[in-house]
Amino acid sequence: MLDELHEIVGDVGLLVGDDVAPFVVDWAGKFTTRTALAVVRPASTSEVAEVITLCQRLGIAVVPQGGNTGLCGGSIPLDDSNPEARPSIVLSLTRMNTILSVDVGRATVTTEAGVTIQALQEACAAEGLLFAPDWGARGTAQVGGGISTNAGGLNVLRWGSLRSQVLGLEVVLPDGQVWNGLRSLRKDATGLDLKQLFIGTEGTLGIVTAAVFALHPLPSRHRTAFVALPALDVLMPFFAHARDHSDGLLSAFELLPEEGVVRVQANAPQVVHPFPEPSEWYVLMRFSGGDEIDDALTSLLESAAEKGLIDDAVIASTAEQESNLWFIRDEVPPTFTFDERGKRHKFDIAIPVDRVVEFFERSAPVVDAVVPGTRTFGFGHIGDGNLHFSVYPGPDATLEDYDERGAELERAIDELTWEFEGTISAEHGVGQIMRDRLAGQKSSVELELARVVKAALDPAGIMNPGKVIPASKRDDEVGVGS
Repeated sequence: MLDELHEIVGDVGLLVGDDVAPFVVDWAGKFTTRTALAVVRPASTSEVAEVITLCQRLGIAVVPQGGNTGLCGGSIPLDDSNPEARPSIVLSLTRMNTILSVDVGRATVTTEAGVTIQALQEACAAEGLLFAPDWGARGTAQVGGGISTNAGGLNVLRWGSLRSQVLGLEVVLPDGQVWNGLRSLRKDATGLDLKQLFIGTEGTLGIVTAAVFALHPLPSRHRTAFVALPALDVLMPFFAHARDHSDGLLSAFELLPEEGVVRVQANAPQVVHPFPEPSEWYVLMRFSGGDEIDDALTSLLESAAEKGLIDDAVIASTAEQESNLWFIRDEVPPTFTFDERGKRHKFDIAIPVDRVVEFFERSAPVVDAVVPGTRTFGFGHIGDGNLHFSVYPGPDATLEDYDERGAELERAIDELTWEFEGTISAEHGVGQIMRDRLAGQKSSVELELARVVKAALDPAGIMNPGKVIPASKRDDEVGVGS
């Protein structure tokens, strides 16, 4: 197999032995494997097709990987202790990193899957256009990975998730055929929208090798405000006020707790706290547009203060201040230690936006009932209802209880999320970590439809096995992972 792979991708494209190590552990260090036979780095779609054809013939599993910034183990082969594990290759798309065209007239960009989000943003901005998807790992995360997980990020409130930006895809199918659907049409009523099969399915149905994205007019200016709330219960009235008085200029609305800001400062002493007197909760908001945004943002904050919706606000007036505020937001997830003993359960949930405050109020007693002394921490994209939520042991919690009842804690938050008509994965995908929990959220009919599609496209089951789609009806019935 290695000889045949070498013939396809050459010396640069094939990594074996110790060179495989960086590709078989995830960003958070939670998932690793010994089942990867090699890392294959094709340089073109035709090479991807040849590799897939070879793996199909030999029965070797293919695990696609972009920037490897995922948090659910979706781009790491299953560990050999997993009964579904099989010999695998990691298919890294890092060499397919060419932006093929930026079409100003159509307001589209066509790009290979290995281009980073930041590189795509910068190339489009140079042409006066905005590639809207944006999140903290923009410098490493790749287009293909974003498509595979339907990534969200900071700009979903105004421009939508990544799924809504995709106009066309090029995909290598499990049998090695190439589907060229690189169309730039804004409307197409000719039946099944095939590209949607491959968005959010993490390479389980095929390998995205290129994409066409819709672009937007590039805002000439951005203004960011850091706002102190008098209490959490004014969050939604303030959001409604901001949305109704922003004239469509509001592009981000992020909730941050003081606890998170303090932890970021502890890890990054250069960070300046926006206020001399702290509040318990803050909103980081951004207006994007032209010269009108200054007056619009100032007017909004003044009227919100008059209504008692905010206690204080700071508007960034320099690039340095702007960078400081967004650095706090970007660094809350990776630097927050949660517990000095390194314990936490992390959730990426979405619920209806009008129930966010209620969720915070309900969640604390729910986890404390499972393990007394357990604490909750949440922040995130309030504009679209996406909360990044963690459960960790407080100083009064017993670590033995926390460890032994971890599955119960996880289940308690999952069930609360479903009670709120929410989802357990808003933008991070499913991967390994959430696959067997989906049976609690999706009906058996929905799960079986997904299996039918998987079986039709990938009957040999070589495409990213053990991810996204629960294995059998029995898993639904017994609630594997619950």
